[in-house]
Amino acid sequence: MRIFAGAAALCLGFLAVSILGSTRSAAASVWGGTLGLTSDYLVRGISRTDDQPALQLDLHYAHSSGFMAGFFESNTRIDGNEPRDVELSGFIGWGWNISPDWNTKAVLSHYSYPWNRRGSRYDYDELDVDVAYQGWLHLNLEYSPNSPRFLPYPYFALIGENQKSAEISLQRPIWRKLSLTAGVGYSFLDGAESEGYTYWSAGAAYDIRSVSLVFAYVNTSDAAKVLFPNAASSNRWTGTVIWRF
Repeated sequence: MRIFAGAAALCLGFLAVSILGSTRSAAASVWGGTLGLTSDYLVRGISRTDDQPALQLDLHYAHSSGFMAGFFESNTRIDGNEPRDVELSGFIGWGWNISPDWNTKAVLSHYSYPWNRRGSRYDYDELDVDVAYQGWLHLNLEYSPNSPRFLPYPYFALIGENQKSAEISLQRPIWRKLSLTAGVGYSFLDGAESEGYTYWSAGAAYDIRSVSLVFAYVNTSDAAKVLFPNAASSNRWTGTVIWRF
């Protein structure tokens, strides 16, 4: 789920949670959205814009019963040898409170790249389960049965493989509207030449009314450079501006 994917999906997970919150505790149904500009669209430490900026839009609905649904759009360029494309995704899910301090949600998403030269071969589905403590500490588990991956020599093929990921992220206010963010995750891809990699980030976020400014340092392990040779983050700094409406 990318309720808003900015500088790094890992370190910006708290923004998505703050947008939807705990749906069962909401007094009424809520419509909302975000519009953002990021220096690089990163997901689990991997660039989806060939290290270039992205303009992103999110629209979502959260019902007091716990039901949630939404739409996300971002420009992309997964393959640097191809023209710019657009990622379109939709999600449905359910959120509930475990206790006054703990809440969780489960979300099913579909990602589509309709104008890519490879067509629907980049499309994939994903299930996300997020468990949050007091809104600042998050454990996220993700599974995709058909995550796209390009296999180099001797295969030279774009295939869909099982991908399993787990990450922990936090956002902790330290002074007025300033928060520190950090996170670490591990992702494993099945199939031919299966491999897993680690990704992590650290940064800060500052809120000015309905606008958030986010800066983050993002890096990945050496295995990520093998799996995604031209897209894996390596000592990268990113910046994002998000307007919530």
